[in-house]
Amino acid sequence: MASKPDLLIIGQVTIDDVVPATPGPWRRQMGGSSLYAVAGARLWLDPSRIGLLARIGQGYPFEVERLLRAAGLIHIALPRFATEHLIEWLIYEPDGSRRSLPRNRSALHTGAEGSRSIASYDDLRLDFAASADQLPADWLPVSAVHLCPQIDPRHPDSLRTLRSAANWIAVDPSPQYSRTMSVEELAHHLEGATAVLPSAQEVGSLLERFEPAALASQLYQAGFSEVLIKRGAEPVVVLGEGGGVRCLPVVKTQVVDPTGAGDSFCGAYAACRLLGYSCVESARRAIATAALVVSCSGVEAAMELTAPAL
Repeated sequence: MASKPDLLIIGQVTIDDVVPATPGPWRRQMGGSSLYAVAGARLWLDPSRIGLLARIGQGYPFEVERLLRAAGLIHIALPRFATEHLIEWLIYEPDGSRRSLPRNRSALHTGAEGSRSIASYDDLRLDFAASADQLPADWLPVSAVHLCPQIDPRHPDSLRTLRSAANWIAVDPSPQYSRTMSVEELAHHLEGATAVLPSAQEVGSLLERFEPAALASQLYQAGFSEVLIKRGAEPVVVLGEGGGVRCLPVVKTQVVDPTGAGDSFCGAYAACRLLGYSCVESARRAIATAALVVSCSGVEAAMELTAPAL
């Protein structure tokens, strides 16, 4: 049994009310970026080597720790906070994109002109977004960390804590801040990150200015040692050792539930890099992982998957 984790995943667990792109009933389920990242990582890395940090609010209805222990994790940090846990609508579109809207009454009160209060929604998201300063002290230093998408300023906060305590750090940016930033602004905001793994949605404004391969090169030159741009059904752009850009095709599969594709990709990539695979080989395994996850429904099913044959 590992005395401390080798790979840390910091993110969130959520209550998701999922609305499919095609007409049909919505459903409530356990979710969250951190859980899907764990589901991807554990396909390649012994789960006893994985540590998870996420926060749990009042009224969280699912037994997340039981799920994680059944999946093989022994390093689990789930600090509690007094605020009601965030409940979100996840509204999917036919192109695979999605929007998130709050369901909590505290995030839906109206302002003077009848508009929803964005500030209250952001405050609620900050309450349940974990940061690295909440890690158990004996988990550090650590070999690798993956920071799942979180509201600003959680990523800069965590990077300041981790940059001298982790050998390798990957960040999946949040569109809440990244979609409007320049390359230079994003590099400054995520100073200390080794790898940046955005989806096309998270760097949409930059993809309006640069072709995907050119954007990867720009981010690489700005200071990220590894750049992977996830583009849904389009090839994943990979730039790492040697500075050469590769475009890797995604695996065609029957999509049952698109939730967690990007997060499981990132978790698998982080695990494979920790194990010593190259950037390209790690990305290939991450692509296969995401295809496997979207072919099942829900994070509980994703946690029961076995590694795909390559």
